[in-house]
Amino acid sequence: MNDFLILAIVTPLVVLAPYVSKVIRMPVAVLEILFGMLGAYAGLFAPSHGFDLMAEVGFLFLMFLCGMEVDLYMFKQLDKSLLKRILGYFGVLYVLSSTITLSAKLPALYIIILPIVSLGMIMTLVREYGKEVPWLDLVLKVGVLGELTSIVLLVIVDGIYLHGLSSQLSRTLGILLAFMVALVGLVQLFKILFWWFPRLKLFIMPPDNESNQDIRFTIMLFFGLVVIVGWLKLELVLGAFLAGTIVSTFFPHKHELFDKLNDVGFGFFVPLFFVHVGSTLDLKLIIANPGLISHACAIVCAMFALHVSASFTLFGRHFRNLWHTGLFALSASMPLTFLITAASVGLRVGAIDQNTYYSLVIAAIFEGVLFTSTIKFLMRAKSLQKNPHSS
Repeated sequence: MNDFLILAIVTPLVVLAPYVSKVIRMPVAVLEILFGMLGAYAGLFAPSHGFDLMAEVGFLFLMFLCGMEVDLYMFKQLDKSLLKRILGYFGVLYVLSSTITLSAKLPALYIIILPIVSLGMIMTLVREYGKEVPWLDLVLKVGVLGELTSIVLLVIVDGIYLHGLSSQLSRTLGILLAFMVALVGLVQLFKILFWWFPRLKLFIMPPDNESNQDIRFTIMLFFGLVVIVGWLKLELVLGAFLAGTIVSTFFPHKHELFDKLNDVGFGFFVPLFFVHVGSTLDLKLIIANPGLISHACAIVCAMFALHVSASFTLFGRHFRNLWHTGLFALSASMPLTFLITAASVGLRVGAIDQNTYYSLVIAAIFEGVLFTSTIKFLMRAKSLQKNPHSS
């Protein structure tokens, strides 16, 4: 099928999704996945190299936008006791996930999958309720560290399954370490340069911005880091995420840039990725194999149980409020974007089979619908409790 014809068919679905979302109160990303699945089932479009490439760019741009929500200096400002709690939170998650994975004899990738915390759906909550809400402020910090941890672990998994426990794996991990050290060195270098030459920032992203220099520089950085990471044979998502992080760290004053990139990303590229994810699901196979749905439900329950246990263990005293702790656990339990990423990487390297991939994507959809709906219901109930006369 012609790539332009596919885009002509997919774009109306992208336009339609937000309107349907408002009517049935379902997350837009979940609807886009469902539209992709139904469109492929109805034969409206079929996979093609061009569509796959556009979807990959959309996904990398999503990871770039997630990176733009990260300020590298944020961790310096964190209270040490809170940072210890966050690290302890992930410690509990990975211990519990290892226990479940080994006892249930699941694929080893589940050790990484079950504790995943992703910024994707968290950012939709931040847009709706703001960063000032205590549980959202904390889950955003946890999501940043969780996404960084998950990216590094996926790079390691990719190396293990492609090269095995060999010298080639050691070389890949060495390249990863050297790349991260070099990047930290460059960040420190530019920090000094911008301190000595503050006008350099204005030269790169001038205030008048008549020719959209800010977008040009940002896109150059995005593709540049993605290409460098690809050349080093590391996961491309690492380059995209770090590019966004660099932009947010050095140019936090460019609020209009953040708005423009979010509009472009969530207006087209990111929805295209979600529609593509849906198109990879065979609805006939899902209907004929109800075990996929029961497996997906088991994944949802396991992930929620892990996050609830870790949340009340580590942050119960921090919040001193069962309501906030519960909302934190819910918001940390729906890693829609990165769960799909982990499933895609796992399928590509042979860590999981096709059926497990289906179950993970279905689980991501269930989490996106169930937990966002529950959070909205709880926030609405809390609002009515405070203002009983409001409609």
